[in-house]
Amino acid sequence: MSFLVLALDIGGTNFRLALADERGRILKRRSGPTRPEEGPERLLKRVKRGVEGLLSDPDMKRMVKGVGVGAAGPLDLESGMLLHPPNLPGWHHVPLKSMLEESLDFPVWLRNDVDLGALGEHRFGAGRGFQQLIYLALGTGIGGGVILGGQLLSGTRVSAMEAGHMVVSPGGPRCNCGREGCLEALASGTAIARRAAERLLRGEQSQLIEMVNGKAERITAELVARAANKGDRLAQQVLQEAGEWLGIGVVNLILLFDPEVVIIGGGVAGAGDFLLEPVRQAVKRWVVPYFEREVPVVRSRLGGNSNLMGAVALALDEIQATTS
Repeated sequence: MSFLVLALDIGGTNFRLALADERGRILKRRSGPTRPEEGPERLLKRVKRGVEGLLSDPDMKRMVKGVGVGAAGPLDLESGMLLHPPNLPGWHHVPLKSMLEESLDFPVWLRNDVDLGALGEHRFGAGRGFQQLIYLALGTGIGGGVILGGQLLSGTRVSAMEAGHMVVSPGGPRCNCGREGCLEALASGTAIARRAAERLLRGEQSQLIEMVNGKAERITAELVARAANKGDRLAQQVLQEAGEWLGIGVVNLILLFDPEVVIIGGGVAGAGDFLLEPVRQAVKRWVVPYFEREVPVVRSRLGGNSNLMGAVALALDEIQATTS
């Protein structure tokens, strides 16, 4: 091995670390709780202990050239500052890049976590071999990343594609951003759970109510997907509806970026074809007449590792850029 890189993925619940070689192969992993309520300084201490555990061999430490980091936006790419990420409440204008560099004593490259999900899928997952792709991550919200000409698309200062906040249904459900009718308010994991709970509270029948012991507020998108796979009609209908809204968003993105493939990741992607087939039907109906080919809509191949592998790819790219 000529050199090594570290990768860090900071989520609202947990952080994950990886040590990788120059070919992107993961050698070691560590993880721990984020506990955002304790503040960034306490997290950095846990991250540093995790890195020390990965680099217990002094020879390995000398081979590390830098750290790729993914964190939820919005963040300022120029300064490496987290602005006000919703899944890290209270973290306003945190200079994460400089804090990590001081703590770890390695160069740090910071990007939006879903952007890195797109990069990870492009380099190591379902997007390998494609030069133009769209990646959407469906979880509590909806994030997106775009690869154009083999390169990750960036905005002027922040992430280039806040796909979850495109308005697809004016006057629709209120989104966490304060507006109405955002894609995120109609097709995210949160929206799926909310819609299923609303129907149960109206008295509709579903095995979901047994799965949550009669407490509709405990329903999650993962439970809806599980019920759908067991043949539950209400769960299947909720996913169908979310998929139709998601399809409208995907159609708009295809018409904007003309990708070779659209990749759906995040926890909600576990719903599989119950969610993805309506998206494909929307693409077939609304996009194909304008294009010579149908754009495939596929599930993430890396699953929960998309962001972490994107952080690996980011570090490798930055090192290559500085040495070439």
